[in-house]
Amino acid sequence: MAIGDVHGCATLLREAIWPHLGSGVELILLGDLIDRSPEPDGDRQVIELVRELQSNPEPYGLAGVTVLRGNHEQMLLDALAEEQPGEATDLWEWNGGDAAFLPVAREHRAWLETLPLTAIRGPYLLVHAGVRPGVPLEQQERDDLLWIRHPFLSCPHGLPYTVVHGHSITRDHQIDHRPDRINLDTGAFRTGLLSSCTLRC
Repeated sequence: MAIGDVHGCATLLREAIWPHLGSGVELILLGDLIDRSPEPDGDRQVIELVRELQSNPEPYGLAGVTVLRGNHEQMLLDALAEEQPGEATDLWEWNGGDAAFLPVAREHRAWLETLPLTAIRGPYLLVHAGVRPGVPLEQQERDDLLWIRHPFLSCPHGLPYTVVHGHSITRDHQIDHRPDRINLDTGAFRTGLLSSCTLRC
């Protein structure tokens, strides 16, 4: 089961995961676990919940938990890499980063650095933002996988997968199913709707 951008919505994440505990499914989170949280301490709660499930999937009846890197995780990592707060920290905070979360983030930095950019499950390519149309997967640039909107959202991508992604909030705040892609970002932090879909592999 793939889950869209969480953005610190700990309550919504628990509600999304709860029905699947004990089901034997794999959870795949598409990145942007953090930032813009509408609830107190949401970023910490989300990170700790996800890491607990990932470290111990069996007691929860899950096959596993895969977490992809989103642009917000990357911005946070760039901020953590600065010896003194500078441009990277300013960019992260401008995009909804909470400076009070930094001490917690430092505890999870090594884990954040391990997060992959993509995952393939059968006919599905899972990625945070999308892909550059016409470019083979092995030649895709990191920034496109984390940040791209257009031309990905407006052109066939040409890869032999259905791309499952987030990053760009859908106009009607519903899951956007297209012939070659599925967008799961329904703007949870703004709308209260955290979307997911079952992958039929």
